[in-house]
Amino acid sequence: MQDQTLAAKLADYQKRGVSRIKLGLTDIDGVIRGKYLSLDKFKGLLADGGGFCDCVFGWDADDQLYDSGEYTGWHSGFPDARYRLLAGTERWLADENCPYFVGEFVGEGDAPHPLCPRTQLRQALARLAQRGLTLKSGFEYEFFVFEETPHSVRDKGYRNLKPLTPGNFGYSLLRTAAQGELFAGLMDHCQALGLDLEGLHCETGPGVWEAALAACSGVEAADRANLFKTFAKAFFQKRGLMPPSWPSGAWTIRARAATSTSASPTGTAPTAFRTPKPQTACPNCSGKPWPAWSAAWQTTWRS
Repeated sequence: MQDQTLAAKLADYQKRGVSRIKLGLTDIDGVIRGKYLSLDKFKGLLADGGGFCDCVFGWDADDQLYDSGEYTGWHSGFPDARYRLLAGTERWLADENCPYFVGEFVGEGDAPHPLCPRTQLRQALARLAQRGLTLKSGFEYEFFVFEETPHSVRDKGYRNLKPLTPGNFGYSLLRTAAQGELFAGLMDHCQALGLDLEGLHCETGPGVWEAALAACSGVEAADRANLFKTFAKAFFQKRGLMPPSWPSGAWTIRARAATSTSASPTGTAPTAFRTPKPQTACPNCSGKPWPAWSAAWQTTWRS
């Protein structure tokens, strides 16, 4: 960021009463880890980058160390990994009165980081570009919404959770009307963060929603998908509700991808759908009580 641009941005922050920024970096499991930083630290990051404990490449979603980790661990002392703050990713967090920025891990001498998920994606896109291809994609999430809190799900041992609505009613206009404040609120919340939803509706199942992010190009699509996972959970928790974590046994994701090339008569290849992980069937759909999900699933309930 040029000095004049930085000075103008800091002046704008001061005018708005902003005293900090928020930074997020994606760990090896796709979970955004982050922190608040002062404006003085922010200026330093733009000039020189920063350091973030590389334990995020050596533990799982429950902060449990991986067995036999080679990249980092007690043998290395969990040193800081270098990262850069990406000024062009700024989003405004209205309820926190501060901007949010995406960070990206870098290796020595600004070389690509070997484990940074965002870097891995950029390298994959570069290989596509070498073949004259570009990628445009959108992510679609199906998820449960529970009338629970981070404490209540643990008190219940992750059993007998109360869904927002009972029974099946896919594409229910009644429920979107009765809960219009929630549905409209989530869409507005996402739009304010630059995570526009092209569709939001009830899916079949108790308390099941489906959200489709608008398609966009390259890394931006992945950034939006990852930010949606975090800030949608925050949206619901502020209202005494709780979706499960992504990834978990109670979610489905489909990526709508169109690979375009100028050599194609239509400019796009056929749309491809994929589901990275199988969806756990909801026992409430057949009137059965919620079971105890696997211990692995319970530890990924990040809340």
